[in-house]
Amino acid sequence: MLIIRRRIGERIVVGSNIEITVASATKKVVRLAISAPKGITVLRGEIHDAVVAANLAATTGGLELHLEIDVGDDEDGLGEGAAETVTASEG
Repeated sequence: MLIIRRRIGERIVVGSNIEITVASATKKVVRLAISAPKGITVLRGEIHDAVVAANLAATTGGLELHLEIDVGDDEDGLGEGAAETVTASEG
């Protein structure tokens, strides 16, 4: 692991096409600006961990899927802008 100090406005370059710039900082929070190509996925650590856990659960048979769909028209009788929730479980 590389640990370096950066001031506001300074940047870190990863490879040749990813730039991380320190946007602001306080005693408790550092805001980073990340510039990466569209094909590169950038996730917060907790989101990445949740995706990995969900993928692991799906491959081991503990799949539980909750899908929320925003319905923009009234063709289904739910009303304009209504949300429909679909749940599927497999044990």
